[in-house]
Amino acid sequence: MIEELFKKAFEASREGRLEEAERFYKECLRIRESPEIWNNLANVYVRMERFAEAMECYRKAIACDPSFTTAHTNLASLLLNLERFAEAKLLLLSLLQKGVKNEQILAMLIVCDLVLNDLAQATQIYRENASEALNRELAEYGVLEKVLQLI
Repeated sequence: MIEELFKKAFEASREGRLEEAERFYKECLRIRESPEIWNNLANVYVRMERFAEAMECYRKAIACDPSFTTAHTNLASLLLNLERFAEAKLLLLSLLQKGVKNEQILAMLIVCDLVLNDLAQATQIYRENASEALNRELAEYGVLEKVLQLI
């Protein structure tokens, strides 16, 4: 039953039928809570520009399973997009402390450091982790040239 509802919600979301996806995900949650369902509902809310509800859902996903790094990363990305850089940085640093490290996390952390004017930290992170993949992530955020100028 829940697998079928989850599949319907996922398909509705993928096809842009966001209100329908929201309804299906909420039905799933009435049956059983899981970090995946909370995370996907949050993603729907982000697409609907209902950011407070999205943050709440990401936090519930994390509460369900603190090791579910997808929700941490998605919440950090949302905080970054909402220009809540200090909060995003704390969340990203907590991921690194847990041993979760990828180019997306590093790029978001560098963006936070640049905006928060911690240029030494931004350049240190870059120097320690420079790669083509990190460069691509930084280019997507529009900060690659600035980072390269700093080093």
